[in-house]
Amino acid sequence: MMKELPKVFVSPIEKKLQNNKDLFYSRLLGDRKDTNDVLKEIDNIFHSKDFVYKSNVEITTKDGVREEVIVGKTGASLLTMDGKAIAIKDIKDIKKI
Repeated sequence: MMKELPKVFVSPIEKKLQNNKDLFYSRLLGDRKDTNDVLKEIDNIFHSKDFVYKSNVEITTKDGVREEVIVGKTGASLLTMDGKAIAIKDIKDIKKI
């Protein structure tokens, strides 16, 4: 059996590694909600006792905050009273007014 093992080349690392810290802190900085959380909030609005036909909500999207009157939901969007469709994937937060 060999008493001395062969030498292995190890490339030296010249810079300081902090890639895990960058990922960790970027998760803390964002105030984003998960898509499932937004879907739960939408379902809570439509299943509330005071929802009959329409509901006044404040929707935060990637474009900004706006107040809308929602009347229905399709698979991928919310329908408003004035005939607009708002994509659910663009919604960051939704609150009932």
